[in-house]
Amino acid sequence: MHSASAIPSPSRPVRVTVTRVVKLMRGGAVLRCSYSPAVWELDNGWEVSASVACKVITSPGIAGMGDSLLDAELSQTFRFKN
Repeated sequence: MHSASAIPSPSRPVRVTVTRVVKLMRGGAVLRCSYSPAVWELDNGWEVSASVACKVITSPGIAGMGDSLLDAELSQTFRFKN
């Protein structure tokens, strides 16, 4: 028998993968980067590792929304392009 703490939450998978994030974004989810502290997360609250986020934002169909503080910096919000 498993203890309650050993069972993953049904709302958040154990591993948030590139494929899963892109699939959610294709369905309308937004990936955001916060810098205080530096954290990537989906708008559903799931935290996304920096390594997964870097692969997601370079995936075909993903676009930055141009919301950087300075023009030459990386966007902080990314969406799936339709």
